[in-house]
Amino acid sequence: MKSEMMNRRSAFPRTFLHFSVSHSVPHSVLHSVSHFAVSLLFLLFTAAFAVAQPAVDLTVGRAVDAAGESVSGREGGQVTSGGLLAEYRLDGGRVRLFYDLDAGTFSTPGDWRYVVHESGAVVRVGTPAKRLFVGAGAVWRLNGDAWGGADFRDLYAMANVELRPASTLAWRFGYRGGVRRFPDLAELDQAEHDGFASLLANLPSRTTLIGEVHVGGKHYAGGLLDPGVAWSVAAGRGRGAARRAVAATPREVPASAARGPWAGQVTWLARVAQSLEARTGLSVQYTRRHTFGTLPPTVVETPALFFDDGVYDDRFASDRTAVDVTLKRVWARGDDVRVWTSWARKAYTATPALDLAGTPLAGEPLRRDRLFRAGADWTMPIAPNRTGAVALDLVLQYAYTRHQSNDLLYTYRSHVAGLGVAVGF
Repeated sequence: MKSEMMNRRSAFPRTFLHFSVSHSVPHSVLHSVSHFAVSLLFLLFTAAFAVAQPAVDLTVGRAVDAAGESVSGREGGQVTSGGLLAEYRLDGGRVRLFYDLDAGTFSTPGDWRYVVHESGAVVRVGTPAKRLFVGAGAVWRLNGDAWGGADFRDLYAMANVELRPASTLAWRFGYRGGVRRFPDLAELDQAEHDGFASLLANLPSRTTLIGEVHVGGKHYAGGLLDPGVAWSVAAGRGRGAARRAVAATPREVPASAARGPWAGQVTWLARVAQSLEARTGLSVQYTRRHTFGTLPPTVVETPALFFDDGVYDDRFASDRTAVDVTLKRVWARGDDVRVWTSWARKAYTATPALDLAGTPLAGEPLRRDRLFRAGADWTMPIAPNRTGAVALDLVLQYAYTRHQSNDLLYTYRSHVAGLGVAVGF
């Protein structure tokens, strides 16, 4: 189980995935990836068929990115990616094993391709009133040339507790910790810890209230920057290389924290979900993140349409305020329509705002971003009465993004529309 605030992927909707990686990485890398994936899937399914029925979710599609006004001269293009999720449950659902493949590319100039493997297991014990979830997993990511030096491997473990003192009330709290290694960027090797607590309450008015708090810490093996220490830019722009953070102004943190080995952050959210009528719901969420302690030593340049993933766009590198609004309608036939919008403001605590040549702006201001997004998704079942155990859906999506920043590379507008097919069985 992952908290909703611990998503490692980009903000682009997963249902646009295009299962094709033959042109995403060099042939030698692709061969190794394919061998790894096939071997792991074989082991999982061999065991699964002996005791349980596995479930597979494959989504395919392609999107067109029509870039609007852009200070950086960014051009649009086709956005392709691919995904496969295989899982099975044992012992009446108490044990869940999974393998998740995510691959694709961004239309930003440069080779922004990626392949991500994740596999793991989650075990559930207890009763519906008191349940414990314990799990562990591994992640392996390979990137294209634009950010090839930022490939990583990740091992993590988690434990969550869920208490339901009443049918309308649920307490959840837990811990997730992991280590991440970057073979070509050792200074970013890191250990991260995250603890959370949340409360969910269902009211008679068909209103659901959720409050959640996360407290996290991260240690970087390559050393940390104390407040006020300036580092030089490691590489030019447009190649996706990692660039060192620059503390243009001292950070106001306690002296003990400045000398300590940890970066820290506190994130909290409040969500209200209201059922408007049968099969229609509206939700509004407010999120706030505050960072403290020492600073990440390196910031990895990311492509357009890639936000707050927690690894490359490091959550410990910026304070963030966000509002998300979603309206969802599900028809009896199975059609699912979602209209959404979001607004976010990010204040980086050590990353300088640069011009297109990679030079800090006059006065060396820190990077400040404002992000507005809006879109709509329509998932439409195809012949639901004829496909039997196979679920076949047509997916239509549109997303508008307006990204404003004093860092010129991250100032652009984008319209993304696409058509996809989702298959599950």
